[in-house]
Amino acid sequence: MIRDRFDSPYNRVMTFAQLVRQMSGYGTERALRRLLAWLRYVTKGERVLRFLAYAGARFLDDGGMRLAAGLSYASLLAMVPLLAIALAILSAFPAFEGVERQVLDMVFQSFLPDASAAIAERIKGFVANASKLTGPGIVGLAVTALLLLNNISGSFNTIWRVSEGRPLATRMLVYWALLTLGPLLLGSSISLSSFVFAAVKLSGVEEVASWLRISWLISLALSAAGFALIFYVVPNRRISLGHVLVGGTVSALLFEGLKYAFGLYLTHFPSYEAVYGAISTVPIFLVWLYLSWSVVLLGAEVTAALPEWRAAQARGRATSPAGGRLALALAVLARLRAAMQTGQQMKRQEMTRGLPATPAEIDAVLKPLRQQGFIARTQNGRWVIGRDLNTATLGDLLDTLGLSLEPGEGWPPVAAGAVRELAEESSRERRQTLEVLLRKGK
Repeated sequence: MIRDRFDSPYNRVMTFAQLVRQMSGYGTERALRRLLAWLRYVTKGERVLRFLAYAGARFLDDGGMRLAAGLSYASLLAMVPLLAIALAILSAFPAFEGVERQVLDMVFQSFLPDASAAIAERIKGFVANASKLTGPGIVGLAVTALLLLNNISGSFNTIWRVSEGRPLATRMLVYWALLTLGPLLLGSSISLSSFVFAAVKLSGVEEVASWLRISWLISLALSAAGFALIFYVVPNRRISLGHVLVGGTVSALLFEGLKYAFGLYLTHFPSYEAVYGAISTVPIFLVWLYLSWSVVLLGAEVTAALPEWRAAQARGRATSPAGGRLALALAVLARLRAAMQTGQQMKRQEMTRGLPATPAEIDAVLKPLRQQGFIARTQNGRWVIGRDLNTATLGDLLDTLGLSLEPGEGWPPVAAGAVRELAEESSRERRQTLEVLLRKGK
């Protein structure tokens, strides 16, 4: 009994507080409760730091710096086409008349450091030249922009461990939606922010708004929303809205810090001009693109790491063992079996909700189950049982998941014999039907 009460630091503090209360009165207990609250706060802070360390290690394992370098090169070619397409789309709508200039100013203020006026002016000139192109030139610009979006999609699918990308037609539809709806959303946000600034000025609280940095907060919120939208739409993965908001906010905050630090460097350490002379803006812009994409990919890593971290906390370990894959498959089959008995079909999130598994681990189990006919997807995107569980055996499921005890050829006789003996001993369990097994598990 005593050991059970003292099996965690939290229980130790609480038990000690109760003992001191009996001996010393209320004042000591209140002080200990404050100490306990502080310990809880520190523990939460340690969790955040451990999670950030995990996300950083994940970024390095995924080759985040290499991905950022590739996206920087693609962005160098596609930035002008993207801006030209965005301005052309805005100019086609009378409601956004006169907004084009504001869009360029907002993009440069939000995504370039303060000391990069020369870079902004050059890009504006390039965009003005691109707007004069004829039909074939515009098609070339669109292809360049689509190639950049395809590179971004590939990088995000790598971060989210996506094993199967979208079909080509679906990808093109998503890219085209980003190219057309993105500028419209940006124009709407600029119009809305202009209305807010005008309302603040008319209300007579302009000084208070300046003190609260309203314009900076609106810019930060728009950046976070933009990053969150990209994280939600681009990867071929269903992502929690809360997770993309966290990742978008992280990217926006890191981006603001990067702008400030890079601006300080350009202002106080202008040695790059002495080295590169008139073309100094080129290496500066390349470095800026590289750092910017690193920040975006870090936010993506945070978004992708959140469900993995929650799953690891739930099951008490970072990676799922072989038994975890089997448990995941049985849990999915049990839920689909229960839904079938009531004549219902299940969405993917309903089928996997609350299970201590990451999205990538769920994909790694659902894919072979679907290939072998254990489960099937209907035309409306829902899932059902695909095989009769009264005839499908545990051995069939183990073979499907790659968990068979068959050693194969080429192993030393001692090792191969031991594994075959273990397989023979478990043959009785392997012959059990999944229906019987799921009934036993109730």
